Amino acid sequence: MQNFTKNNKIMRLNILNKEGFLTDSDRKESLVHGCNYLTFHTNLELSEPIKVTQYGFSKTVTLEHYSQDVASFFVWWTELVMKDLNGFTGFSHVKFELVDFKVI
Repeated sequence: MQNFTKNNKIMRLNILNKEGFLTDSDRKESLVHGCNYLTFHTNLELSEPIKVTQYGFSKTVTLEHYSQDVASFFVWWTELVMKDLNGFTGFSHVKFELVDFKVI
C-alpha cells in the first residue's frame, strides 16, 4: 500500500495505483497471480470464475499443493485487492475452473 500527500492530506493508492476505491470498470480489470505451483486468472473483484492453470506439463497436482496455493492466493488477494473494493459479495460466490489438470 502506497501513501502520498495531496493538499496536506495523506491519500492511499489502490492496487491499480489510483486514489481511492476501485471504480466499477476497474473492478473488471484482469488479474493474474502466480503462486508456487499454480496461476490464477480472473478479474479484480473475483466475479468471473477463477481459471487455475498449473506450471509445467503434468496433468495432476497434489491436494496439498493445490490447497497451499489456493490459500496463498486468497491471503494475497485479501491483503492487496479486497481493501480497494467498496463491497464484496463473499467467498461463497467465487467459482473455480481447473484448466487441463486434476487434483489428486
